[in-house]
Amino acid sequence: MPDTVTVIIPAYNAAAYIARTVESALAQTHLPLEILVVDDGSKDRTAEIVAAMPPPVRLIRKENGGPASARNLGAREAKGTWLALLDADDLWQPDKLAAQLRLGADPTVGLIHCLPDHRSAVVPDRLTFDMMWDQNWIINSSVLIRREAFRSLGGFNEARELISVEDYNLWIRVAASPWQILTCQQILVHYTRGIGISSNSERFMKASLFNVEGLGQKLNLPARTIQRKRNQIIFDFGRKALFERELPVARKLFWQAFADAPSVRNGVHLLISTMPESVLNLRRHAARLMERSSDSRDMDAGTTLNSELPIDEPWLSEPSGLRASIVDRTFHRAADVARLQQPLLVTTVDAEEDFDWTRPFSLASTDVTSMRSQHLAHRIFERYGVIPVYMVDHPVASQDEGRAPLKELLQGGHCEIGSQLHPWVTPPFIEHVSLRNSYQGNLPVALEFAKIQVLTGELEGAFATAPRIFRAGRYGVGPNTGNILKHFGYEADTSVVPLWNFTDQGGPDFRQFTSRPYWFDREQTLLELPLSASVVGRAASLDPALTSHVFGRASEAVHLPSIMSRLGLLERIKLTPEGIRIEEAKRLVRHMKAAGHRVFVLTYHSPSLEPGNTPYVRTQEDLAAFLRWLEEFYDFFTTEIGGACVSWRDVRAALMPS
Repeated sequence: MPDTVTVIIPAYNAAAYIARTVESALAQTHLPLEILVVDDGSKDRTAEIVAAMPPPVRLIRKENGGPASARNLGAREAKGTWLALLDADDLWQPDKLAAQLRLGADPTVGLIHCLPDHRSAVVPDRLTFDMMWDQNWIINSSVLIRREAFRSLGGFNEARELISVEDYNLWIRVAASPWQILTCQQILVHYTRGIGISSNSERFMKASLFNVEGLGQKLNLPARTIQRKRNQIIFDFGRKALFERELPVARKLFWQAFADAPSVRNGVHLLISTMPESVLNLRRHAARLMERSSDSRDMDAGTTLNSELPIDEPWLSEPSGLRASIVDRTFHRAADVARLQQPLLVTTVDAEEDFDWTRPFSLASTDVTSMRSQHLAHRIFERYGVIPVYMVDHPVASQDEGRAPLKELLQGGHCEIGSQLHPWVTPPFIEHVSLRNSYQGNLPVALEFAKIQVLTGELEGAFATAPRIFRAGRYGVGPNTGNILKHFGYEADTSVVPLWNFTDQGGPDFRQFTSRPYWFDREQTLLELPLSASVVGRAASLDPALTSHVFGRASEAVHLPSIMSRLGLLERIKLTPEGIRIEEAKRLVRHMKAAGHRVFVLTYHSPSLEPGNTPYVRTQEDLAAFLRWLEEFYDFFTTEIGGACVSWRDVRAALMPS
């Protein structure tokens, strides 16, 4: 009798992505017997969307009780010999079930999991109890569990205190039983970072400790084993608090860990947590310098990376083939802005995933829920004729939750679509994810080419129009970026932020650049639209080579920029509502206009329209102030400055050489 599979998908307010998730289950080469979507009391259109799907999809509705109760209900309804668990926002590769079932011939195999795309750790082929007790190797959406094994162990524990770790609780119980846990050594799951309880460290820690105590009693584990695990959990959360510079929390946790288990490790970390934050930041900076050195060694193997990518373009390996460059000034020709009749303002929005700006870059940063709030700014845009260009990155373009709000705006003629490359979340994933490699210009040329190719294709498929304006995430352009953009038919770039220097992180140095538009190819078809930024003040007329040193790392260490600003001598301002007061923005534009500038570029990040995603908007009050800033600035620009809000295409057309 062939193996049959029931897919169980718990769903709560999943209308934005449930269809995509179900489609990935329907696309399996081993077709599931049934796909049970358990609606856990959703308040959106989740149930309506699923109810319209044909067999083998079936909707089961229940009152809200959490994911454990939803999965248990699905398991009770299941008819398949295997249960495949799938979270409502994750995706499967087409051969996921087939690859796992090939490992399930032995009737003692109770659980088979595969690898997700957000982890790089080497996982053993067979997971034992000691391995699982030490750490959780398994994510829900990777699991194929034998229905007999699931029922013999009682399924998921539905205790409210276990929410967010109820899955780990079950995996350990499987590992402690006679059932085997095998690893399918293939990456077959696309994992989407959640924003639920796991993001609340204190509650997550309490759930983890509750889990350990409960399992210790149920499995009759030695007190020493339980105590060691408790201490490790407290220590790990202490390290998280230390990294996030929540020093009072870190000190409390490390003290608890040391009091429970005096050791050199716990004592050293307790001592570190008592250091001033400034000292800790110096330590972090030194670690980053070491990482950059390591990355440089990795990139020496660039020819190996290039050979892994099937790209047949001679100029990828021949510098003589260079035809355009954003950073090489020998290619630059100043655009004639004198022909413009009035100041023009372009608004750009970095449409990107919500990620913690204080944490290391991660493949798992794919949450795009803040895209639902972009309409808040459009209420203001409509009053001033603003047609923003959304610089869309891969997570936004590849997920319905991200692209759907933009498709609606695009169809109504309320926006334009450009591209923005975040290398760490854009395939192909070949490079080491790190600070240095977050700047695309540091990647081997073939890898940068491949990522731009994938991003451009994803955007064209999502919005039925090819993007023609580009921005490097983190402004990380390199020597080959311009040439690659020319190859793919781009017409403009907006990756330069004048006067800023990112070399301490491995990025570009823009201190000698100005905000004046320029053509960066010989044929003058590719236009650079730098972000509007300038030095303002009584000493602003000094030589740029001199003023740039005021904003160097050594000068910043002795607070020279803030001293010069308070004295009214030199003030570095860029045109954004993020971290710049409205009075500063007005002062910047007045100064630039007096200096002959006619093109202005304003920018901000899409996650800023939902509190808590960026350092600039933490509360609802911050959001209200952010929107007031936009309203006041557009009014100022169109009245006092006498400018017009236009598309980037309008600017390019007006500046094209005759």
